[in-house]
Amino acid sequence: MEHGAPQEVHPGDVHIPGAYITDEVMRIVLERQCHRCAGCNAPLTAGSTHFDLRQPVIRGGAHTIGNFQALCPFCHRNLMRRFRERFARMNRP
Repeated sequence: MEHGAPQEVHPGDVHIPGAYITDEVMRIVLERQCHRCAGCNAPLTAGSTHFDLRQPVIRGGAHTIGNFQALCPFCHRNLMRRFRERFARMNRP
């Protein structure tokens, strides 16, 4: 996918307005992933689950149920570190 290009929204996928997801969306994402981390497949619990976009908005991702993923804290931290590093490389003179 080209940088900044809009992500395809699959038929039946639901757009989620704003930056927050509802309990219902969290439930759907967790059930889709069988309550396992999308990164390492570790079991997820209510207190240790981070929700993030598979394709970030800055890279053309949409706020849709299909674009959300549930991650354990370790995988989420690593994902954010990689995004920060990639973004910093893109913005160097």
